Amino acid sequence: MSEKLVNLVREENYPLQIYQIAKNVVYTGLYKELVKFVSNIYRFIEPSHIEGKVVVFFKISDEVHFSNGGLEFYDETILNHGFSTIIFQLFKEEDKLPLVHHNLSNAEITSLAALDDTIVYHYDNGIETLFVKGQEIKVINKFSCPSIFALHYHFLNEALMRYKNERVRKVSCEHFKKCWGDSNYLYWTNKPEDSIQLSVSEYLKNSLPEADVVREYNMDASKPVDVRVYWRKGNRAALIEVKLMGRSLKANGDINSYEYDNKRANDGMTQVKEYMDLVESDSPGIINKGYLVVLDGRRNALDPKVASVSVANGMFYTAQDLIIDSDKQFYNTHKNIEKPIRMFVEPICN
Repeated sequence: MSEKLVNLVREENYPLQIYQIAKNVVYTGLYKELVKFVSNIYRFIEPSHIEGKVVVFFKISDEVHFSNGGLEFYDETILNHGFSTIIFQLFKEEDKLPLVHHNLSNAEITSLAALDDTIVYHYDNGIETLFVKGQEIKVINKFSCPSIFALHYHFLNEALMRYKNERVRKVSCEHFKKCWGDSNYLYWTNKPEDSIQLSVSEYLKNSLPEADVVREYNMDASKPVDVRVYWRKGNRAALIEVKLMGRSLKANGDINSYEYDNKRANDGMTQVKEYMDLVESDSPGIINKGYLVVLDGRRNALDPKVASVSVANGMFYTAQDLIIDSDKQFYNTHKNIEKPIRMFVEPICN
């Protein structure tokens, strides 16, 4: 998705709605400046990682609103400090630095929305709202991320879903075909990881032209991350671990096989957590999110080895989700870890 199209989506018809409320072009001009500022600070803080609120506002009079004054916002280093809620007052006067507040009460924050001489951006737990002269404008978000001003992970999520449907489901990728030891896609080859990484990374490179996509990204760990996606301009990165489930052939053409079950998914979650702990010290200035992608090639009644499978057995696991142990459900406790993405691989059935 081009930057121009993203900007069109972001704007929607908000300037028109703002003008209809304010009857003053000053407010629409301030809205554009407000959007620029919000987009910039979201290069340094990720909305989905925030526990509290983000509020940005202009006061038409340009007077300092809160009596405690706040801190002058010189650069983004102030955003590296821990906070639950952060409020910025912007000024029309170009040489006046924004003011930052961390310790305002909910009542003080709420009062901003009711003022007759402000335009306010308000983010709280995935809900974005504009307030103009005390009137509310709901920001429409059709994306798979909490803010329309930080869409990098949305683009990744969409690319992974397309990869699931266009490449994995019907084995429609030359690299991915090399992962299988038979023409019916019943058995993984022995150690297909290289082909899997190539398949995933090449698809993401083509889908995310503004990102750097590399295989086996090393963070001084004993095992490197399978795939890393990095948006230099957005200051975002994603660490993707890929695991497979199903029966895999042994080495040297042995007709016997062994099975990867839910333990592989649980092992993958543990690895993602370890990677996210490491990356905090390895690249603290970059916003990171951890992903586990599970390629599900399970088929029912495949042991001992058979060369074909019925529809009932081949599609048996189509809708059976992963079973993640309660102590491995880090996506429920860590905001920088996503829920596992399962991609079922359909076999060719009798």
